[in-house]
Amino acid sequence: MDTLAFWLPLVLLFVSALMGTALKRRARDHCLKKFQGSKVILPDGEGAWEQGTLRVFAQGVELAYESQREEPFGSVETLVLHPSEVEKVSYFVRPAPAPNTRAGADWSKELASIRAPSFYERVKRSALNFYNMLRDAFGQASQAILGAISKDSSMGKVKNADKRVNEIGTGLTDLVPNAWEPILEKYRGHRVVVERKTKTGLVKESGVLEDYSSKYLLVREVIARDEELLGFLEKNGAIRDAQNDFLYARAHSVVRHTVAG
Repeated sequence: MDTLAFWLPLVLLFVSALMGTALKRRARDHCLKKFQGSKVILPDGEGAWEQGTLRVFAQGVELAYESQREEPFGSVETLVLHPSEVEKVSYFVRPAPAPNTRAGADWSKELASIRAPSFYERVKRSALNFYNMLRDAFGQASQAILGAISKDSSMGKVKNADKRVNEIGTGLTDLVPNAWEPILEKYRGHRVVVERKTKTGLVKESGVLEDYSSKYLLVREVIARDEELLGFLEKNGAIRDAQNDFLYARAHSVVRHTVAG
């Protein structure tokens, strides 16, 4: 019995750490994940833009160029952005497909579903919101349980055990999707105005709020208002009033207004 009391907490600590690490390696932001495999445009932070097909990973993103680029050391096919670099990207733009194509018809159908979700979609979202509302309780409970075990068992004898327990508890909490945000939830499927910071000041753009996460706002049917971005889009064949899907980084953007109608 004493042997079990000694080893069980240590095994629990190991399994919890292993599970947290495995889940963290697979976790991807659910808004960013919706742009997986799409052709996107993003600012490089130096007044220029990069474009290509987006591949989303748990620890960063990859942009596959449409054609190889010649560099002094050879041809390159992709651009890899690590987590610290992804955090500096203020937005991702996905141009809407042409309306007279199959992709354009699917895009319009998706937008109609976002504006007027079905009964199934409403139930699914309510269940997800309820799950997200339990996030804090889950985190507090996991930390309390691991903390109690560490103090009343052999785990407490392990060097830096308390620190490791707190890290595991916090990690398990972070793996649960971000908590429900009432003000954003209220305006899902409605037209909103997003205000974002640029080097030249504030830019306001309007679109339909599809979803949000702790890091991003996913807004559909947006007409770009940033003159520098518009110049790049027009240079690449887009018309000035073309519609786009924007993934705004919340570190640089906020929902500022709602639009009547």
